[in-house]
Amino acid sequence: MNEDVLRQICALLPPEALRNASTVHRVFYEGWIKEKYKRVVFTRCDKESKRLWGHVQESQSIADVVRCVHIKPWLVKPKTDTYQSRTENALNSVAMLFHPEYIRSQARKRFEKRMDSALNRVSTLISTLTNVREYTIEWDESQNYHARLFRSFLQPALQSWHGTLTRLSIHVPLDLLNSFVTVKLPHLTDIHICLSSGHLTRREIDIHLDGFLVFLHNLKDTLNSISIQTTPSSVQLELSRFFRYLGTFPHLRAIALTIPFDGAQLSLDPQAFSRFVLKHAATLESLSLKTTRCAVHSERVAPECINWIQTILSSIRAQTVGGGGGGGGGGGKNRLPELQHVAVALRPLKAPLHVISDFLAAHSTTLKSITLMDKALDLPDVCAVLPAFSTAGGSGLAQSVSMPLRNLEMRIDALSPNFLSLMARRLPYLQSLKLDLVDRTQMSGYARNSHRFVQDLNALGFDGSGWDLGRLAMSPGADRSWIAAFEEILVPRVPGLDSIEELTP
Repeated sequence: MNEDVLRQICALLPPEALRNASTVHRVFYEGWIKEKYKRVVFTRCDKESKRLWGHVQESQSIADVVRCVHIKPWLVKPKTDTYQSRTENALNSVAMLFHPEYIRSQARKRFEKRMDSALNRVSTLISTLTNVREYTIEWDESQNYHARLFRSFLQPALQSWHGTLTRLSIHVPLDLLNSFVTVKLPHLTDIHICLSSGHLTRREIDIHLDGFLVFLHNLKDTLNSISIQTTPSSVQLELSRFFRYLGTFPHLRAIALTIPFDGAQLSLDPQAFSRFVLKHAATLESLSLKTTRCAVHSERVAPECINWIQTILSSIRAQTVGGGGGGGGGGGKNRLPELQHVAVALRPLKAPLHVISDFLAAHSTTLKSITLMDKALDLPDVCAVLPAFSTAGGSGLAQSVSMPLRNLEMRIDALSPNFLSLMARRLPYLQSLKLDLVDRTQMSGYARNSHRFVQDLNALGFDGSGWDLGRLAMSPGADRSWIAAFEEILVPRVPGLDSIEELTP
């Protein structure tokens, strides 16, 4: 059979089938090697990792297919034997009579030997891999990594792969960001940064971030996506100044910010982030505002900081309305005209939803994907926050928001007949729906009495024949009982739905 045909078949096979077919023909073997080694992960220095390092370093054909590297530096410890003979113990005792620090000096020598071995292995690996497109380096705050090993993964790797790297994800201590100042990555399009400042002072943080700004500004001609995350353990970290000095990226299409939900790390001037977003209003397609757990603080945080998401969204909307130009009807032009994807954490949990609802309504004609996180919504909340639900029978607004939404993800109390009926009517073009269901009692009742659920659906006039839904992912319930029950209910009634998936975290 023609090898071009085999390559087409190879592209359609899942990884397990490709591995089984690798002994049949050279094309399948090459395809399996590409699949197996396209992403390599190094998180420890054990026998399995050394075997993987050996395969990559000894075979240039394998090294050439590696496209993604994920590294989490490991701790280098002096090798200690679990058993020491009596003779060795005796010799050590004698040596310590003449040199009290003998045991420690031997441990230091063993450590240096292992460190040199690790650094040499890292250097060889970096020089061997020539086609790396994606690089992730991860730092675990609970570990005291050795700075020499950590730095060996930073600047040398970035300089070696500067001609091929397109995606970079970095979680490093703030004081190591100076490793990036002299690095130029002319093809980088996506960057994810996780900032961890520990107990550095505000002045030290500003100095390190100023150097990192130089690196970011060197990406202005290629950067399409920037994601910034902070750790709760960053005691003095405050990002207002960082966003105030962060420049314009002409091709930027996606902005994401994830900080502790109390907003203390953006407390001085949340609108600095809003202004950064508005610099890219003409190109921005995706905006994400997410939260992590509450941060540790060295001083009291103003109570209004907790509303940082509402402040940012209302500020963006107010400034676009105010700066939309002269001329009358503000509705169509006074927004981010290219915005298609929005992900928002509904924090604080008791905050009113109207600010988020107004923001979504203002961009409803372009939005294709909405993700609402953290807060579990009941049906009135859903109707309040989603523009397609917040319309009253057949008004003009109903037409403007019954729109191009294709993907929706959120937490709700239960998948009720009313919810499904509203979804099918108001979001007929929805293709993907992901639901985190929290009311176990109500959902278990629906699963046990599916016949009654169907009767309620029919009474509401549910018609899935015109619904474009092709993917539904939901919480599974005990023994996947919820999924089994709703597959029986929905698959026959929604033409594009073949099965229901289990929602993954």
